[in-house]
Order: sequence, then C-alpha cells, then structure tokens
Amino acid sequence: MNLAGLLRSVLIFVATLSLAWAQTVPSANSGPNSGANSANSNDAAAPSDQSLKQVASLPDQGPDPLLDLPRLKQSRASLVGGTLGNIDRLRDRFTLHLFGRGKMTIVFDPRTRFVRDGKAAGAQDIHPGDRVYVETVLDGTAVFAKTIHAFTGAALGVTIGQIIAYDAGQGSLSIRDPLSSRPVQFHVTSKTIVTGAGVGPGALVQVSFLGGKGPALVREILVLAAPGSAFTFAGRITFLDFASHELVVANTSDDNRYEIQFNPAAIEADAKEHLQEGASVTIAARFNGQRYVAESVTLLPHSTE
Repeated sequence: MNLAGLLRSVLIFVATLSLAWAQTVPSANSGPNSGANSANSNDAAAPSDQSLKQVASLPDQGPDPLLDLPRLKQSRASLVGGTLGNIDRLRDRFTLHLFGRGKMTIVFDPRTRFVRDGKAAGAQDIHPGDRVYVETVLDGTAVFAKTIHAFTGAALGVTIGQIIAYDAGQGSLSIRDPLSSRPVQFHVTSKTIVTGAGVGPGALVQVSFLGGKGPALVREILVLAAPGSAFTFAGRITFLDFASHELVVANTSDDNRYEIQFNPAAIEADAKEHLQEGASVTIAARFNGQRYVAESVTLLPHSTE
C-alpha cells in the first residue's frame, strides 16, 4: 500500500470514531447542571421519607433466630429466696441454697435482670454467699432467673439445730447446734417469724438471725420436724448397718441425707434379701424428738434388677 492509500484509511477510521462518539447517550450527570447533580449525589442515595414510612410500617418479625435469644413465655414467676452457692459463669448457672428446703440449680443469660440493694447491677456483681431473692420461670426444662435481687445489709446467719428450751414470753430460745459444744442462746421478739407448727423442745428447726452484742436476734424460725411428725423419704441408701439398725438415705426431694433407725421386723422378707447400699427405697418414718424412726421400708422394683 502506498502512502496516499494509508492516509486515506486513517481518515476514514477517525471519521467513523467521531460519528460513534456523537451518537453516545449522555450520562445522568452531563449537561450544564452536572456539577450540581454531582454535589447532591449523596442526597440522592439517602432514603426518602416515603421509604422510611414503609420500613416503619413493616410487621415485627420477632427476634432473629441466629442472633437474638428467644422471648420468655409469659408465665407466672415464682419467687424463691436463699443463699448463692457455686456460680458457674461459663455455663451461666448457679446453685441456690434455699432457706430450709435444700438447694436448686438456676440458669441465667443476658435476659436476666440483676438488682443489688434496689439498684441495677450486672452478673459480675453477685457472689457466692450473697442473700438473694430470685424471680424464676420455667424455660423448657430449666429453672430460669428473670430477676435476681441481691442484698448487702446486715449479715444474716443461718443455723440448724434442735430446740432445748423455748419461751416466747421471755423472748428466749436455746438450741443444740451441731457445730457448737454447748447450747446456743437466741433472742426472739414479736416480730420473729415462725413457720411451721410444733415449736418447742425437741423440734428440729432452722434459725435465721442477726448477730450483735448478747444473744443473736432471731428473724425467723422454720420448723423442720416436730416430735411426732410423719415424713416420707425416697432415694438411695448410702449407708446400711443391720447390727445397729441404722441406715442413711439420700433424699431426692431436697438432696439431703437423713439418718433413720429401722426395725428389721418392719421390712418385708423379700426386701431384706435385696436391701443394701445403693438400693432405692421409700421410707415412711416418724420423728420422735431424737431421731427419725422408720415405720415401713419399701424397696423399689428397679433396685432388684
């Protein structure tokens, strides 16, 4: 190809390119107001009032199943009181030693409210040994804490023992405490709360008291067993001595162990062959003021398997 032909080809290519450029559709920001449109590009991206109204009118979809905890069922809460035992902060659960009724395990999570002395607190503000009242509900099969009220007032002591002498008129109470070598003296008033019947010598009681100078002031007397009271125990035998006619049963209802005196004649012949440590039994017993005495011992069927 000569020089003239090459020049002619270049001119044709440039003309074709110019024509194509002229036919291109202008952009949204082109024209004399393109500068203003560019300056307001952020405003154009913002949601309109109408869009916000549409979002606000959307129905509540409930908690996110992946990120949010499910709402608790609107069931009636039960209030339980006691002393905090072990707190497992990894699994979000704690042991509550109920006032006079054994212990229970309660779970908590970010839905739980914590209140200390009437002020909002957090999970880090509760400690073993704290006196608390817990509003609980069932969450599936677990006992869940909706609200935990902790108190840091005057130290409240609790002891369990047997009454030696009691005179409400004189305001005196004397009990035999298993931890003391001599009887412990307490002072009772008209404000002392007495729960249960049979307060008197020989009764097993739990005493809640405030320490101070002189005899401790009793806040509450809870009767655990009065002479003549009948009880039913159910659980596994952890100790058995046929020679002394004594056994110890781990009672499943309150997770406590009870020493019980039994009469071999009250045990059925078939049951005697299988009565051993580890066996599950139901025992009907009566408290005689000194100890629990079995009136009948029933071996549960699965114990013999």
